[in-house]
Amino acid sequence: MEMMRDESMIWEGHPTWRAMLSFHVKWFAATLALFGLLLLLRQIGIDLSYAVIATVLLVGLAVTIVIGWMQRFFTQYTITTGRLNIRSGILSKTESSTNVDRIQNITVKQSPVDRIMRVGSIDFDTAGDNAADRFSFIGVNDPQDLRERIMHARDDEKAAGRHDGQGGLA
Repeated sequence: MEMMRDESMIWEGHPTWRAMLSFHVKWFAATLALFGLLLLLRQIGIDLSYAVIATVLLVGLAVTIVIGWMQRFFTQYTITTGRLNIRSGILSKTESSTNVDRIQNITVKQSPVDRIMRVGSIDFDTAGDNAADRFSFIGVNDPQDLRERIMHARDDEKAAGRHDGQGGLA
């Protein structure tokens, strides 16, 4: 993300690997269920070799790991003193940003597993009624601390808007 004049970086990151654990557990379980089903089918007399069954298991586990890594690596969150930015995608990129002074509500969400892992999601409601006016940083470390940083940036941006005559949101 290219920085604008008088803008400085507050935080930059990706979804944490700990947040991806639920994704991995779910798809590992699905792979193991398929593996068990194939073993059961072999037991009841369907002609499946152990090599095919083992290949299904290994491919399922490998695909889960690769997809999880790609989702994590190719999603980037950036917070500056003036903007929030989300960039994601591998071949085609999607980039969304909003000014921090447009943020109206910040919600931190954590499941019980997220709390144990010290990760969570942060949902931002910005001025506007469109779904595009909502931002989410999914799977970030210490979401409460990050929320506080964003709130300080928003408050500083609003204060700067009032003092320089540009009439920021109050």
